[in-house]
Amino acid sequence: MSTKVNPNNNHVAVTTTTKGGDWRVKLFGDKLRLNTSSSSPTGDVEQGQGFTQTASILQALDGYEYLALFFGANYCPFCKEFAPSVVAAAPAFEAHKTKVIFVSNDRDEENYEASCMKVKGIDVMDYDLSKTAQMRDLFGLKTIPALMILQNKDFHKDEPFVVSNAREILELDPKLERFPWGSIEKRQAAPLTAWGRLFIHGIHGNWWQLGHKNVSPMHPKDMYMDEHAVRIRAGLLNVITWVAIINVFYMRNLLLVNIVFGIVSWEFVTSMLFGLTPFAPLGIIATLIAVVLQPSPLWKPANPKRFAWGVGLMLALTCFIIVQLKDKISEEAFRATVAAIALTCNLFTWLESAAGFCVGCFVYNNVLVKYFGKEECKECKL
Repeated sequence: MSTKVNPNNNHVAVTTTTKGGDWRVKLFGDKLRLNTSSSSPTGDVEQGQGFTQTASILQALDGYEYLALFFGANYCPFCKEFAPSVVAAAPAFEAHKTKVIFVSNDRDEENYEASCMKVKGIDVMDYDLSKTAQMRDLFGLKTIPALMILQNKDFHKDEPFVVSNAREILELDPKLERFPWGSIEKRQAAPLTAWGRLFIHGIHGNWWQLGHKNVSPMHPKDMYMDEHAVRIRAGLLNVITWVAIINVFYMRNLLLVNIVFGIVSWEFVTSMLFGLTPFAPLGIIATLIAVVLQPSPLWKPANPKRFAWGVGLMLALTCFIIVQLKDKISEEAFRATVAAIALTCNLFTWLESAAGFCVGCFVYNNVLVKYFGKEECKECKL
């Protein structure tokens, strides 16, 4: 299979390029485990183990227009909180000809069975780590829980659409009154003037805030930043890191080191406190460029960005301190350490500007969320 992303919305088109079979079989396997409290729209169901029965995947999915894939795991506290909402919505999904399937991300079969017990009322996919990983890669999933909506028709010639971030849409529309749901990013993109993007005011908050409020219908009180401007600023910072690298290996100008540190530290401190505007010079430039090139903002949570910029500030401060101690360490150790820090900053800023991968968001989701109880960054896909 191959995946194509439409940049104008939040749908993923999954192209069925497999040969000699239905892509549902390749994705889910030959059979589906049916919960005893649910029924298959077709016959020929054979008895399985435990509280489920099994049916051919094609028989189990026959007659449905959509598939709702609930990705979860027994170790995930947010999955346990979200599971009752999915189970409660199962009758509404059925009314909309939508088959709900639980896809386990558990690390062993014992936890898989425990997860299945928590989703009684919906069908479950057989435990298969390789197929689960294939689906995560196919849909670009980096966090759980997740709820993916697929079209269940025209498998051999058309491209079924996937609605991402449906976990939050279900919370907004638990009775599925507006199903099938559209793009959440499109709904998030509240209209703003250029001045409104540069200077936070009105219903979006105050100028000294980290980000805009009232741009997400799901979390109106949370602060968001325009991801377009964030990535453009990362590109500008990447240029500065190249200047630092060239200076370390060739120019060796201590004055230039102090100038670069001053610019970078001011940029990180002001943006951590007040956001991209109005005090961060590169943030202002990036926002202006985003206003011209990207008329519709792409809102993403602000707090993980603040954490990422704190990491950047610590790297810059470490580099500056080492430069001040240059005379007390060997030339080889000095150049190696400064070069390593500069290259790390260069890699981080390149990943965010070119690949859209925020290292700070990765650490936020995999460390702060896991060990410090922070709410997962559902809209910062890792």
